[in-house]
Amino acid sequence: MFSHLNADVNTRAILKKTCVFVLTLATTISLTNVAIAQGIQKKEHTNKFTDSLKNRIEVGINGGLSLNQFTKGQPQTSSNTGYTAGLLINYRLPKNLSLQLEINALQQGGRMIRFKDDTRIGLPESFNSKNVKNSSYLLNSIEVPLLINYTFKIKPTWKPSVYLGGSYAYTYNVSEKYQKTGDLLPGEDIIATVSGSQNATNLFNTSRFNLIVGANAKLPLIYKFMLLIDFRYLKGLTPARENYSYIEKTGFGSDIKTNSFLTRIGITMPLK
Repeated sequence: MFSHLNADVNTRAILKKTCVFVLTLATTISLTNVAIAQGIQKKEHTNKFTDSLKNRIEVGINGGLSLNQFTKGQPQTSSNTGYTAGLLINYRLPKNLSLQLEINALQQGGRMIRFKDDTRIGLPESFNSKNVKNSSYLLNSIEVPLLINYTFKIKPTWKPSVYLGGSYAYTYNVSEKYQKTGDLLPGEDIIATVSGSQNATNLFNTSRFNLIVGANAKLPLIYKFMLLIDFRYLKGLTPARENYSYIEKTGFGSDIKTNSFLTRIGITMPLK
């Protein structure tokens, strides 16, 4: 009798342990499958997010010409030409908007005429004390624009945009080319003109800010490359030169700012 009872107890114990093992194994497999599924979904979500982020970013390189002129606070000003070249990165935002950051090498400036007459302060009349000087200045700067773009969805292969923003320009060098005209021999009415060039960095401010408005279009080339055609206007917000007087007379000066029209061409492509 006791042997039968021990056999029943052992049998029930074995069955109980078997059930616990099966339940534990089933639970483990179920939890493992859930974890794997969640990991796959998380990885897919991460990949989609990464791909979306890459598709939002566009990089490019460009170069072109600048047509420059100082503000007409002084009446004797005219224009000259320079160059611009740089890199850009564009990040697409919702509703056809995008944010664009650039770093450019930029030449701005213009022409100015100066009338010098030191005879009014008692110096004898000579070519150096009394002359007319026509100068062309090029302000060589590193410019960092920040722009907000709006792109019109006309066709997939035709993407015109308009933009607005501002830039900071750091001027590291100013070159001056000039022609100086005056009486070579006073009293003999012999007029002479000499040409030359010199560094004029000390005459201008190092830091300037510009307002930028412009438009561009992107056209397909090969692979994922796009041809960039860009036009923009830079209006000086802060003076490039302060209290400038074309007759070099105290109290008759005004602040001179830079204005430029840029024509650029370049290549852009998305990161993926």
